[in-house]
Amino acid sequence: MQNPLFEHPADNPYYLFLKKEHFFFDIPHYHKSLEFIYMIKGKTTVHLEDHAYELSKGEAFICANEQVHYYENYDKNKLGIIVLLSNSYLHDFNIFNKGSTFPTLLKNKKANAEIYALLQEWMDYKDKTFLVDCAFSNLFLDKLVKLYGLIGTTEYEPMNTTAASFVSYVQENYRLNISLDSIAYHFGYSKEYFSKKFKKAVGKNFLTFLNDFRLQKALEILNDPSQKYTFSEVCSMCGFNNSTTLYRHLKKIKKANPCF
Repeated sequence: MQNPLFEHPADNPYYLFLKKEHFFFDIPHYHKSLEFIYMIKGKTTVHLEDHAYELSKGEAFICANEQVHYYENYDKNKLGIIVLLSNSYLHDFNIFNKGSTFPTLLKNKKANAEIYALLQEWMDYKDKTFLVDCAFSNLFLDKLVKLYGLIGTTEYEPMNTTAASFVSYVQENYRLNISLDSIAYHFGYSKEYFSKKFKKAVGKNFLTFLNDFRLQKALEILNDPSQKYTFSEVCSMCGFNNSTTLYRHLKKIKKANPCF
């Protein structure tokens, strides 16, 4: 399963991801990078904070202000082009358009076809360097501005700090034996109230999110040929109680996700 790694790489000031993908990141996450997805074929549902948007062929989506978001992978035939641009590639845009950002949903299919053509040219360009990528990223941002314009950040929903704090806690403690009781206690809520609050803020229930996150971390290690850990060691590193638990989750995701 190939996809951008969870959060930390996307917050690197020189992070760039530009690729066609069948699998979209289905774990709630947030980052400082601008994220753009154009649907080449098929459809998905984008969850942005507590909103859900249907995205179909020819439509595009932008997340530009650290909002918690994730995608559904129910359509095995879908294909999209994913772009993540970190601060280094947004430098000029941020200077000249301070206080502004892009609309979230880009529904103009004719305009999106122009954007896609530019991204395809960027992907096909040989001998790419940092400066070449900067040039293409500026052309990409400029085309977005010309085709869709900008909105003020005051018109844009502020970051859901509650969701971000929940996501960050799991991100920092997934290796430990955390539970609904322990995380609820940490945030000062009853287990029942926290469970509802977590689901509303993040978009998934706590246990599902925790297991998805642990599974993603395990997959990152297992799919990295430079890592020489045993299966049991990976289980322990990622917070799974035993090898059977991780194996069961791997089997489940392969069955449920045809894009895996």
